[in-house]
Amino acid sequence: MRIISRRYERQELDRCERSGESELVCVYGRRRVGKTYLVEQTFAGYFAFRATGVEGGNTRQQLKAFNPRLQECGDTTRTIPHDWFEAFSRLESVLSAEDTTRSSHGKRLVFLDEFPWFATAKSDFLMAFGEFWNRCGTAHNDLMLIICGSATSWIMGNVLENTGNLYDRVTCQIHLKPFCLRETEEFLVDREFGWSRRQIAECQMVFGGLPYFLDLLDGNDSLGANIDRLCFTPHALLRNESKKLLEATLRKSPVYGQIIDLLARRRHGMLKQDCFEALDIPKGTFSRAVDDLVKCGYVWEYKSPRTPRKPLRLQLVGPFLLFHCAFLSKGANVAQRWGDFVHDGGRFADWRGNAFEVLCLCHIAQLKAGLGIAGVRTNEFPWTSEQREGGAQIDLVIEREDGITNICEMKFTDTPFAVSSSYEASLLHKVAVFREETETKQALKMVLVSAEGIAGSAHMEHIARQLTLDDLFA
Repeated sequence: MRIISRRYERQELDRCERSGESELVCVYGRRRVGKTYLVEQTFAGYFAFRATGVEGGNTRQQLKAFNPRLQECGDTTRTIPHDWFEAFSRLESVLSAEDTTRSSHGKRLVFLDEFPWFATAKSDFLMAFGEFWNRCGTAHNDLMLIICGSATSWIMGNVLENTGNLYDRVTCQIHLKPFCLRETEEFLVDREFGWSRRQIAECQMVFGGLPYFLDLLDGNDSLGANIDRLCFTPHALLRNESKKLLEATLRKSPVYGQIIDLLARRRHGMLKQDCFEALDIPKGTFSRAVDDLVKCGYVWEYKSPRTPRKPLRLQLVGPFLLFHCAFLSKGANVAQRWGDFVHDGGRFADWRGNAFEVLCLCHIAQLKAGLGIAGVRTNEFPWTSEQREGGAQIDLVIEREDGITNICEMKFTDTPFAVSSSYEASLLHKVAVFREETETKQALKMVLVSAEGIAGSAHMEHIARQLTLDDLFA
């Protein structure tokens, strides 16, 4: 099975394999995003050594699992390594053998998958690993060591931002992200699904472009039937996946779930200070948890530059987490069929509207391209008025360096969206409130992003541009 997309990431791996220097490559990203698959498919058959950390294992169990991998590569020592210094010393001997496997350009490839799992509490793994790389990586020019892990916040804190013996040692870092709409379409076209772009967008709004989830879909069934099978039937494979996603990417702490549950109830996010005050947890714990969620891409933290005091706001932008909180969490009145929710007009419409807004937030580059401003420097943020009465909320503000600010509204409807006189009045009110509160001097131009386009031309004179799903697939 060929790799879909990931062109830049494959180019980076290929560049490191071809280079004349030793390379320490870090591939990280959330669970189910395809990190291991990318590395395996790029270098299948060329690994001089590879091992995978044991989830939940202690130091002894990690070393016990590491030992057979050494023996497979020619290590004749029968005993389990006493500690990680001995383990890496034996790995060095294995790699020094004349018959060790080499890549097409002569590199000795070492792949340590689920890297954070090796580093158990109070173990000497990181110290020994750092010593191994600092010695072997500098003494030779033909070693390519790839570390991979889902615990994004751990990887960033202990490897990429390490201030000890791994400081500034990573030569290439690849943050593997979920597929964008175009990549999801490419994936499903490759598997001959035959789905329309609307169906693909709805799929993205549920499964968030995670390749593992997409690989579970059956092209002979509808999207609704797939959601039923994977999420709503008894013992469905993905029914409890949100918990696994969080625990694989972050530390096992209830704080992350509490923050996500709270943000999921606020369609347009909330002030960071309000979020903290709503939770009975220490401020340091809260700040670290938010920082972790932001690094993992589940939460968007941003400043509204056109709001007095420019307070920080938080918004949940993980599509599958939004879906889980809306339909699968304990307090969500879980049904047995997706159709039950589709026909629950208010609840389904609220989720769908929110999910489409998040889809657009995840495709700001495509929105800018659709507006013809791909090369213009911009600042993007949702905006909420501070007025208690008569205020306004704007789905997305694109503040441009060229003196124009786009006020963007998102609509996901079953048919082309008809702009009524009341909706036109609502848009004009939002523009007026934004101008009054922000005191901006820029020209304000309305943009309507409608999945199914616009019905007719009535009440359109104040809308400067309109974009559709096709623009998001660019």
